Amino acid sequence: MSKLKTAEMVADMVGLDYGYVVEAIEYFKTIDEAFNWVFLSEENPTRPYTQEQLIQKLASVTKEDMEELNAKTAGEYLVIDADHTYITPYGVAYIRITR
Repeated sequence: MSKLKTAEMVADMVGLDYGYVVEAIEYFKTIDEAFNWVFLSEENPTRPYTQEQLIQKLASVTKEDMEELNAKTAGEYLVIDADHTYITPYGVAYIRITR
C-alpha cells in the first residue's frame, strides 16, 4: 500500500476532513521498523525520548499495559501507544497532522 493510500485510510480512521496539513508522514511494514524510526533514528526530528529516557520508558511498561493494547512486547506497546502512529491492516503509519 502506498503512503497516500495509508494517509487516506488514517484520515478516515480519525475523521479528518479538508483543512488539515500533514506535517510528516512515514510508512512502515512492521512494528519493528516503526519502533526503529520513531524511537531510535536520528533522522526523526521529533524523536520523543533520549536513549536514557527510552530505556526507562521500556522498563516501566507493565504486562497489564501490554495486555490493554494487545501488544506482545514493550517496544510494540510504545509504537501502538505513541502519538502520531496508526496501525492499519497494511502496516504502521506515522503521521503528524495540524489544522
